[in-house]
Amino acid sequence: MSSRRTAFFVILTPLIAAALAACAARQSIDRAYPTALGAQTLDMTTWSVVGVDRATGAVGVAMSSCVPKTHAVALAALVPGKGAAATQAAFDIGNRNKIFAALKEGMPAEEIIRRIADSTVDTRLGSRQYGVVTMANGSVQTAGFTGRPMLAGDTVGGTRWAGVKADASRGVSAQGNTLASSQVVSNALAAFIWDDPAGFNMLPDRLMRAVEAGSIAGGDVRCNTESIRQTAATAMIVVARGGDAPYATDSIGKTNMGTPAAPWLELSVTVEKGGDNPLLELRRRYDQWRRGIGK
Repeated sequence: MSSRRTAFFVILTPLIAAALAACAARQSIDRAYPTALGAQTLDMTTWSVVGVDRATGAVGVAMSSCVPKTHAVALAALVPGKGAAATQAAFDIGNRNKIFAALKEGMPAEEIIRRIADSTVDTRLGSRQYGVVTMANGSVQTAGFTGRPMLAGDTVGGTRWAGVKADASRGVSAQGNTLASSQVVSNALAAFIWDDPAGFNMLPDRLMRAVEAGSIAGGDVRCNTESIRQTAATAMIVVARGGDAPYATDSIGKTNMGTPAAPWLELSVTVEKGGDNPLLELRRRYDQWRRGIGK
C-alpha cells in the first residue's frame, strides 16, 4: 500500500466514522414500518445517489433508508455504458423493470421519466420517486420525479423533505423523501462531485462518500428522534463496470453479495431500527473491498 493511500485510510476514514458514530446512538421508535423480504412492493424506501462514469461506462447506486430488514438492492437498475436509475418511495418491482428495460434500450433520462411517471397507468404515482442518469455519445442526461403528496413538508430546513438534485455535467442525481432536510441530498451531491486530492475518485469512491455525507446531514427523518440520530436502518452500494452485464435483482430484500451473480461491487447492511447506523459497517466493508482492488 502506498504511503498516500495509507494516509487516506488512516486519516480520512476515522474522521468519517467518528461523524457517523455521533449519529448512531440507540433509540426507541414505536411506529411500525414495512419489512417485506422477497416482496414486489415496499413503502417509502427513502433516498439514493445514482452515478455514472462517462469515461469508463461504469454505473452505480448507493442508498440509505429507515426501512429495516431489507437489503433494498432491488431499487437499483444498472446498465453499463448506458445508465442507471433508482426506483424508490412506494417501490414497485414492475416499475423498476420498466426503467431497467428503457435503460437497456438506450432511452435518454427525460424520456424514461415521461414513460414511467404516467398517472393514466399508475394509480399510485403520487407516492413514487425516481432518479435516472443516462449517457450516450459522451453526453450525460439526468431526470427525476417526486410525487406531489411527498412535497407537503418540502420547506427549507423543514422535516420530511422530498426532492431531486442533480448535476448532469458530473453524471449524478441525488433524490430522497422523508428526509431530515434538503441538506441530505445537497451534501450527498457535493460529496460525489468533490475531487479527492488523494486520488480516490473512482465511481464507487464517489458514491460511498456521497451516501455518508447524506447520513451525516440527518438522512431519513423516521430514524431520528430530536438530537439522537440513527439516520438509517439499511444502507447499500452497488456498481457495475463498463464491460459488465446489465444488473437488477428480482425482488426487494434479495442480495447477490458473495455470489457469481453479483456485479463488481455489491455491499449492503441492514439492521433493526434503533440500532447502530448501518453506514458504519458499510464503510468498513467498503474499505476492505477497496483495499483489495487497489487505486
